[in-house]
Parts: sequence; C-alpha cells; structure tokens
Amino acid sequence: MSEPPHALTDGYVDAAGHRIHYVEKGSGFPLLLIHGAFGSGTNFLQNHLGSYLAEHFHIIAPDSLAHGESDAPNDPALYGARQRALNLASVLDALDIDRAHVVGYSMGGWMASALATHHPERIASLSIGGWDVVKGMYTPAAAWGLPEITYDILGAMVRRDRPDMLDWLQPENESALAAAVNGMNDLTGLAEGVADCPAPVALFMGKEDLYFNPTKQFAADHDIPFLPLPGDHISLIEQYGAEAGRQISDFIARRKP
Repeated sequence: MSEPPHALTDGYVDAAGHRIHYVEKGSGFPLLLIHGAFGSGTNFLQNHLGSYLAEHFHIIAPDSLAHGESDAPNDPALYGARQRALNLASVLDALDIDRAHVVGYSMGGWMASALATHHPERIASLSIGGWDVVKGMYTPAAAWGLPEITYDILGAMVRRDRPDMLDWLQPENESALAAAVNGMNDLTGLAEGVADCPAPVALFMGKEDLYFNPTKQFAADHDIPFLPLPGDHISLIEQYGAEAGRQISDFIARRKP
C-alpha cells in the first residue's frame, strides 16, 4: 500500500562520521525545521508549528546530535556552532537540497544562526525564535543572577518543572546531552552572521519570553522583521504554534526563495 501524500517519513545521514536522524513531511519548497534542547525533529514536526508549516512546505526536521534517534557522542568539540552548522548542511547535502527555508527555535535558533554564519548560501530565508542571537543563554542567566547557564542548571530546571521533556533520555547518553546544551554558549560571530545573512531574516518571539526585549532591539537595530506572538518560551510552541506558523509562512510568502 502506498503512503499518504503527507505521511511522515524518516532517514539517516552521515555527518563527519556520526549518524543524524531526520523526518520529512509535506511537499513544496524545502524547509529545514530545527528543534530546541530536549526535543526531537519528530516532536517538533508534529506540534502545532510544525504541523502548520507542513501544510505549505516540504519539511525536513533533523534530530540534533544527542537528541532523538541521532548519535550521541560525548566529545564536547562536536557540539560547537561550526560543527552544528556542518551537521545541518550534511542533511541538506544528503537530500540533494541546495537551499532551504530555515526555521529554528530555542537551541534550534542557535543552530540556525550557526548555519547563517558558516553556510549562508544554503539559506533561502531564515526565521529564528526563542533565542537571543547576541547573548544566547546569558540573557536568562543575567535575569536569574547566574554567571552562565549550563546543562547542570538547565537540566535541573527541566527535571523540576517539565520532567516529561526528559522521558526519552537514557542514562548513558546524558553526558552527550550535557555537551550539546553547554555548546550553546558558543556565540562567536553568530549575531554578525544573522545580521549579515544574504537571505531574508525574521525573528519571532513570545511576548512573555525573557528573550523578547533584546530580540526586538536587535531586530530594530538591523532592520529585521520582528514577529511578536503570545506566550512565553514554552507556551508559544505548545499553545500558539499555529499562529507562529502562520506568521512565518506569511513572512516567507512575501519573499521569493
């Protein structure tokens, strides 16, 4: 029996010797959808944001290293911005995709900014949400009176407030997940990469997110469209994802790939 036209399919690619899992759905121009920390491509594609975008684009949603069904190497050097950008480019290479719209949220926003910095030619448009492209996690760290946010801190918060987000984690992979989260503090050159991206760029953010004000200011400083949305860091995706998808789709539709 043939698959429905918009069925979820998956596969694996090799990225510098490590296996990256990805899922696909939809048809049309390709869109690389990049999930946040503790998530997966499958979960992100199946939430309201991913589901909306899959009605309009050919979605490719990879599992970040140490997440989902991708490999989980322990070496912290594999989780810096340049290596993460290479992983994303490897997925596009394996699928013979020259350029794609790119939508990243939270950690996915950091990875999207890395792709814009190190492989800007692969981007048809760039939409980043839930992330301060200038200061990253140092923004909530300052609000909470901390010098920085590491996996030990963030993981403890998630276990306390949203333990369901770690149901998938196997103990033997926790050191790799820690390396993935700690790698998000590698911000060198990324703000410039977003500001100088030759493709159209938009930033979207929940009005109650700690990243809202600095992101709005960065957008104004660099004449980048800013899409304010309801909710905080989590509820934007879980409750208002369809509205985010609609605004992102409208932004892309106003610009030719």
